[in-house]
Amino acid sequence: MRKIVILICALVLVNLNTACYAAESIDVKISVPEIAFFEDIVFARYFTWPSATLKMSIFSPANGEKHPAVIYIPGGAWITAPKTSGYQLCMKLAEKDFLAASIEYRVIGAASYAEIIGDAKAAVRFLRANADKFNIDKDKIAVMGISAGGYLSVMLGVTGDKFNFGDNLDQSSEVQAVVDFLGPTDLTKIADDFSDERKAIYYSPASFPSIFVNGVAVYKGNKGGSVLDTPETAKDANPLTYVSKNAPPFLIFHGDSDKTVSPSQSRILHEALIANGVDSTFYVINGGEHSGKYFCQPEVLEIITGFLNRVLR
Repeated sequence: MRKIVILICALVLVNLNTACYAAESIDVKISVPEIAFFEDIVFARYFTWPSATLKMSIFSPANGEKHPAVIYIPGGAWITAPKTSGYQLCMKLAEKDFLAASIEYRVIGAASYAEIIGDAKAAVRFLRANADKFNIDKDKIAVMGISAGGYLSVMLGVTGDKFNFGDNLDQSSEVQAVVDFLGPTDLTKIADDFSDERKAIYYSPASFPSIFVNGVAVYKGNKGGSVLDTPETAKDANPLTYVSKNAPPFLIFHGDSDKTVSPSQSRILHEALIANGVDSTFYVINGGEHSGKYFCQPEVLEIITGFLNRVLR
């Protein structure tokens, strides 16, 4: 009797183990491509003092096909430009079958506003010059950015061949689409929605917008001064100065609770584009602050990819 009981127990254990290790089968549809990552690709070198080497990181669908490219330009009040801040969004765009590159650029103290704009344009020309290497459709390049990066994206969209210098000058720096997130568009009105106290800070010679446009007095021959006191340089640095019918399609976002860049900055850009017959779409994010976290949320990402598919495919 004891042997029978032991045998029954052994059979029960075998059946239990079989149940525990049974595999469930699933059907997998390949809807997200494998992503290739190219880190710290040098796209510009400057040997004048202070010397600079500018790099980009590229996220690309690894399927061997040519893709539209999207260049992400980070924000940071023109005093920092961390390309790592764009990695999350670039990965999401690559999963949607775009090549996405997050770039660096020189900042206040190392370059003038014209040189900083030129840095972003150098990234466009570099990708065009290396389109075959990275499987890029060189006729379909978009730029997007947040805050200072949004400003630079807008400038690339409206300035044509102005501010071009450096390598690959045989390539065009024009872009076929712009996504602007919270970018300043008229530096003389950047604080117009804020209190008088905030305006006094923003329009002082020591503010980031003023230093971006006019530099620090004496340093590198700069005259310094507030953007309100230097209308000619402010005009030259303002995206609104260059808006014309030749601008590519624009997608613009701004949070209605932004306390860093006046929400009206995006509205006046949108109105200027529409007045010139440019394809422009403007979204206000309810409760949106001055933050890049909104970029990667499903509702906003769907709008971005829908726009890029419409104008680049």
